[in-house]
Amino acid sequence: MFYLVLVALVAGFSLAQSEGGTTIERRVFEIAGKLRCPICVSESVAASSSQIAITMREEIQEQLEAGLSESQILAGFQASYGDWVLLEPPRRGVHLLVWLLPVAAGAAGLVLLIGFMRRWTRAAAEVPAASEAELERVREALDGDVDSE
Repeated sequence: MFYLVLVALVAGFSLAQSEGGTTIERRVFEIAGKLRCPICVSESVAASSSQIAITMREEIQEQLEAGLSESQILAGFQASYGDWVLLEPPRRGVHLLVWLLPVAAGAAGLVLLIGFMRRWTRAAAEVPAASEAELERVREALDGDVDSE
């Protein structure tokens, strides 16, 4: 009976440890997915198989095990590599243009489209001005067509 309890305790402890390892591994890849690989082109640290990306993931795991938060880990990499290491640029300074420029361009395009549509509908609704001589010439042409039928 004692051995059965001992085996159950060991199995429960190893299961808890493996679940904790999976959670840390998942968190490592979540954080690594927010960092750009310094060597690879347009690839995150989570997706890269380069040696530096592997080293960065190991460093993230060590920092998580040391109790650092995600924002502290990202700030550490940002301090070491600069703002470009973040796949999502910070919303401040020059990087604010990355966030605001598409919105401003979309708004400007919408304003131009509305302006052009108003101009087109006004132009279509206007009756062209014609002199009395031109109207008389059209009337005569129409009367000539009616007489020939």
